[in-house]
Amino acid sequence: MNRISTILTGLALVLEASSLGAQDFALRAGDAIKLVVPNEKALSDTFTVDLQGTVTLPVIGRVDVGGQSWREVHAKLLAAFRRDLKEPGLSLMPLRRVIVLGAVNKPGSYLVGPTVTLSGAIAAASGAVTDGTVRRVRVTRGDSIIQADASRGLEIADMPVESGDQIFVLQRSWFARNSNFLITAILSLTGIVATLALR
Repeated sequence: MNRISTILTGLALVLEASSLGAQDFALRAGDAIKLVVPNEKALSDTFTVDLQGTVTLPVIGRVDVGGQSWREVHAKLLAAFRRDLKEPGLSLMPLRRVIVLGAVNKPGSYLVGPTVTLSGAIAAASGAVTDGTVRRVRVTRGDSIIQADASRGLEIADMPVESGDQIFVLQRSWFARNSNFLITAILSLTGIVATLALR
């Protein structure tokens, strides 16, 4: 796949992802469900979807959630919980698992909300290091690589993430990282040349 095809594929994926609401995506292995039961703190926790697409929850046990929209899963789980729990404040939230690597303070795997964008995922990793730039980010999504570059119109603050995304924050260019040193060196060299010229 050449560079132009890769960019066009990336743009198509971004547009497709942005058209999906939190209700429409399906949980994948490694994603999770956050359960909050206000008056039953012992039941409140985050539960991971396993490789078979199932999740084991308190009270209701093991439930198949793979290949179903969050809207369907949410309705099914809520109905199952309400058969045994009368807590009106019970809430369920899907979480996507993403991996954030590269020039960030805390690289690793993170669970993020369904509406979190690239900038939010990078913030979960405590942001970019001094030499990193959030203006240039590479995202591996399935078999595609998306080069999110603010200068090309792929705004990182608005680009949604998907389950399983591998996000790599790139370093700033060598010139950007060493500009202060270069300016100091040029000024020093200019001073030396001026001093020699006056002798």
